[in-house]
Amino acid sequence: MTIQDSKPEPEETNRMLASASFVGLLIVIGLPLWWKTTEVYRVSLPYDKISAFNTQAHFITTELTVLATDEKTAADVAELIEKAFKDCDVLKLKITRGVLPEGLRRSLDSIAEEQEAVEEVGGAFDLTQHNKLYVVQRSPLFQDVWLGTERVVFFRDAKAADTLAKVLKQWIYEPSVLRGARSETADSTRRVRFPPGQGYHVVLSVVHPKPQDLKVEFNARDAVEEYIGSFVDELDVLHNFTLKSQWLYLLNFDFQATEVKDDSEWTRHWAVREERLHLLLTALEGRAATHVSDLPTLNLAFYILPCAYAPLVIYDSDNKKVSGPVQAFMSPKWGGVVFSNPAPSDCGHTPTWTPPITLIMGTFIAQLRELLGITDKASISGAHLEQLRSVSPRRWEVDSLLRLRTLEQLSAAHHDLRSLAQLLGEISNIVINDEVGASINSAVTSSVGAGEAAARGELLRAYRTSLDAFLAAESAFMEPSLLALLYFPDDQKYAIYIPLFLPIMFPVVLSLKNLILWLRKKPQPEAKVKTD
Repeated sequence: MTIQDSKPEPEETNRMLASASFVGLLIVIGLPLWWKTTEVYRVSLPYDKISAFNTQAHFITTELTVLATDEKTAADVAELIEKAFKDCDVLKLKITRGVLPEGLRRSLDSIAEEQEAVEEVGGAFDLTQHNKLYVVQRSPLFQDVWLGTERVVFFRDAKAADTLAKVLKQWIYEPSVLRGARSETADSTRRVRFPPGQGYHVVLSVVHPKPQDLKVEFNARDAVEEYIGSFVDELDVLHNFTLKSQWLYLLNFDFQATEVKDDSEWTRHWAVREERLHLLLTALEGRAATHVSDLPTLNLAFYILPCAYAPLVIYDSDNKKVSGPVQAFMSPKWGGVVFSNPAPSDCGHTPTWTPPITLIMGTFIAQLRELLGITDKASISGAHLEQLRSVSPRRWEVDSLLRLRTLEQLSAAHHDLRSLAQLLGEISNIVINDEVGASINSAVTSSVGAGEAAARGELLRAYRTSLDAFLAAESAFMEPSLLALLYFPDDQKYAIYIPLFLPIMFPVVLSLKNLILWLRKKPQPEAKVKTD
């Protein structure tokens, strides 16, 4: 009997085991360590919620109370209003109808002045609540519909329901403007007004090119506080405003104006093209200290014309004079400019000249209204809109701004989040750290909360939550750390890794090859064979 044993040589075995240990060390420790140290850090993000955002689905619920002298009139008016807003997907009216209390009805029928009638309604109902409007029947009206500064609309009878529906659509709720705010494509009003934000910096610049020729008596600080301050104080529920005034001297601008003879006191005027005036903004930007705040700046420039170039008259592209109480123009998302033409007597031996402050500041207020989103109201046959008696905006105009900004901020937040999610899917080198991830998650949560609050009719809460969503989304989208690795693309990685790892990997790969061949050639252990 013979026993056949086959054993590998010890030296060969030790060499193969050493190669196997090197390969194992590389695979078990080296590769995971390289993968961990070169990966792009990204926190977990709610991509499913971002992709589910539908900006066009957002709407705002608003309360409307119809009060008439009898139940039938209230029901008829409420039904017609519901039909007028039936196809409105951006605004949902929650209409409540009822009969006027007897004492209030007698008071409204006996009072001649509408302002006194509004006070009577204010004594019976709370007119300070945002997003709530009262439509009240008042028989002594001279018009079909009357609208003042408070959240009250008077109508004469059931026959005025059609006019009332037009007033609600075109003056108060403006669903077309709300759709433009909700859309990602800017409409005409959106191209003019300032983008949404937490606050604005308002700067009044008094430009006096030739102070040696004309002494001007104008207190810019008092004018800003009295007029601009009174206006923005009513908008504190929307934005924070900081006010500033300054004087700019010796800022000469070539208007390239043409002298035109006329029958005025000056016997002539200087004609300047409207398209030429926007070049003045560049000159003002170079001198005015407007960029002193992180907030967007609303620029208001009061340009005092030298006597040699007064009066200045603006002509449009059709070669027609631009009508208005003063010569002024406005630049969208920048601000407005008002020109002041002194009289011939002011340019003689008069020691000082006092500009018409009320007229000038009234023009600035009108420009501010449009820049902040308060639109001009077109006339409606049978309806009367009470003229403003102060610089303060109307109460229902503040509600309109709240609705407008809520939808605009939600739309902007959704656009930023979707754009960021798309970039993260297309560019693998973008880093999302914990701070950016927290901003994105906060923006998503606030967006959902704002949409739900708007649908419930909680306008103030919806506005503030949508503002939080907008600010968080803007902060995440504009975070500089997102660009940390964009300047280190994949081709540069290969240019570094190949010279570094190829000399190391070459002997490892050869060792791995020899190890595989050795394992294949290694004889298998055999059982003892018994031979007779």
